[in-house]
Amino acid sequence: MSTTTSRPLSIEDLYEITLVSDTAISPDEQRVTWVETRMNKLEDSYRAAIWIADINGGKPRQLTSGSHRDTHPVWSPNGSKLVFSSNRPATMSSSGEQHDNNTVDPSPSQLWTIDPDGGEAIQLTNHPNGASSPAWSPDSRRVVFVAEDDLDEEAAHEAPVTIGLHADEVVVNDLRYRADGRGFLKRFAHIWAIDTATRQSVQLTHGDVQDQGPAWSPDGRSIAFLGDRGDDRRTGSAQTVQLVPANGGDVRTIGPDDAVFNSLKWSPNGKKIALLGHEDAESGRTRNIAVWTVNPDGSKLKNHTSKVDITFADVGMSDMATGNGGAICWADADNVMVQGSDRGATRLFQVPLKSGKPVPITNKRERVIQADMRPGGKTIAHVVGSTDTPFELRTSTARGKRVKTIRNPNAALVDSVYLAAPQEIEVSAPDGGAIQTWVLPPYGLDPKSDVTYPLILQVHGGPHAMYGYALFHEMQVMASRGFGVVFCNPRGSSGYGEASTGATRGTWGVSDMPDVMAAVDAVSKLPWVDVDRLGITGGSYGGYLTNWIIGHDTRFKAAVTQRCVSNFHSFVGTSDIGYDFGVYEFDGTPWSDAKKLLKHSPISYVETIETPLLILHAERDLRCPIEQAEQMFTALKLLGKEVTFVRMPDESHDLSRSGTPSRRVARLQHLIGWFDNHL
Repeated sequence: MSTTTSRPLSIEDLYEITLVSDTAISPDEQRVTWVETRMNKLEDSYRAAIWIADINGGKPRQLTSGSHRDTHPVWSPNGSKLVFSSNRPATMSSSGEQHDNNTVDPSPSQLWTIDPDGGEAIQLTNHPNGASSPAWSPDSRRVVFVAEDDLDEEAAHEAPVTIGLHADEVVVNDLRYRADGRGFLKRFAHIWAIDTATRQSVQLTHGDVQDQGPAWSPDGRSIAFLGDRGDDRRTGSAQTVQLVPANGGDVRTIGPDDAVFNSLKWSPNGKKIALLGHEDAESGRTRNIAVWTVNPDGSKLKNHTSKVDITFADVGMSDMATGNGGAICWADADNVMVQGSDRGATRLFQVPLKSGKPVPITNKRERVIQADMRPGGKTIAHVVGSTDTPFELRTSTARGKRVKTIRNPNAALVDSVYLAAPQEIEVSAPDGGAIQTWVLPPYGLDPKSDVTYPLILQVHGGPHAMYGYALFHEMQVMASRGFGVVFCNPRGSSGYGEASTGATRGTWGVSDMPDVMAAVDAVSKLPWVDVDRLGITGGSYGGYLTNWIIGHDTRFKAAVTQRCVSNFHSFVGTSDIGYDFGVYEFDGTPWSDAKKLLKHSPISYVETIETPLLILHAERDLRCPIEQAEQMFTALKLLGKEVTFVRMPDESHDLSRSGTPSRRVARLQHLIGWFDNHL
């Protein structure tokens, strides 16, 4: 652990951080691959490369290179190839002819293959709109993938969004017509398969559907995937298990129509399909993610963890993580390995299907964002981090023993900078419950001195996310700049049981604020805290609660609301999830519950705000549309309050985690600068 003799962590250090993700073990368990992603400051972009190492020793080596993003490597069953996704310049024309140069437009991402021993990558797909989510056939000859397809003239009229009489018009047909980070949904997503030798591809699914997550059956005859073919598929959020013959044919739905499953994996013998999710789309956002199995004919659907109050997904938060977590692995024919979020930690669990009682594999004070294991294998590869360690790649036995670090690309940075060691405390909630809370001490703190420091409250988004055992660059920069930082998991957070997760439904602001303020009150008693210099910030739901709290409590001397919610009425109609998530979470609609929605909207309390407020919002945020920020700014300006509004161009809701590097840095400069000037 670094100390105050190290230099303070800076905003610009964001450029020096390497993210680890997408780990995969070779079929013979001798090698492991993963992806390392870094910012490219000069090009203001990201570079992602595939790395490989021998599990039993040897120096890790970079398998791919270049100023592009190579991600999601998948081993062929015979171990001879890796297929991966890349936005590197294409080397293939639409007719399949190979080019000798790299002058073709590098987007969209296509699938490529490479020999794990090295050599040049070979372009596999050349789909007009790109290809993703590759999975190999058992004989290593074909790859199934997902592609978005342009529709013919007749089918185009059925799309969520169509082109009008003029090229710049958009005609909207469905409630679900746009998505944050994607924009207008002008295409449908289908399952395709391609022969790796001939590069001949065939479309396996069709129609007005959004299919994803394909996986080949062990006998090679069928492909399971996730999608919705119910009557309300154009407006609902259901996603269940589908089956299609590997050579094409009719699609069969083998799961319940109103379920929401987000991951699937065939058992080694092909007799079952393991699933992660729940059976009720309407209440799904507050339900535990459970471990299920179903037979390929649709029979014997079973929830194996119905008696376990843990959500089997990674709901943790960090601005230093990326990847495709949430997968399920078969340890053998009777056990699966999954992630589970529990009291601030995301751990690996082995779940025996007979008992359903999860057995923890990894440490209870860490966060595992992604893992891989071969069926019947002896080795687990996992990407894991903690409050003082950025995410790194480790291996262990199937039971979590003999843990070994394969790659820690941030070791030198961590050794050279100050990282605050969080103090964990348990705070009593007003109703007698317990609130898991952490405190980061400020840089330069001397326990023997009577010098006091400002304290900033961080509020997480979701609301059903979870703070915990993961390093936050943003919070650590605050600590390095001389601020104490407090963060906690109030009711509504995941990781504390299903009842706690759903406790804020219909009561945003009223039920959660007391928990957050109890944490502030408890930490304010520490001798180094200056209670006259308190700040607050949060994003998304955290932005909502920031707006709400400063409208109900004047103790904060500075606030920064990010990608916020301010008005439930307009959110329902303008957010990409307003008609679904908003109506369920707010427990009402503007036309039937007008007073209730306004009662819980921060815009209703702007007259009582005395705290100087900075509003940070991305202009292309479709999750929490920028009109939510505009309402707060306009109201406070009309009232003569101190408020500044920063609009970040060309960015989505995910700016703080995956936005353009320079804008991520600019966002932090505005954020930290506001607290520097006001605290």
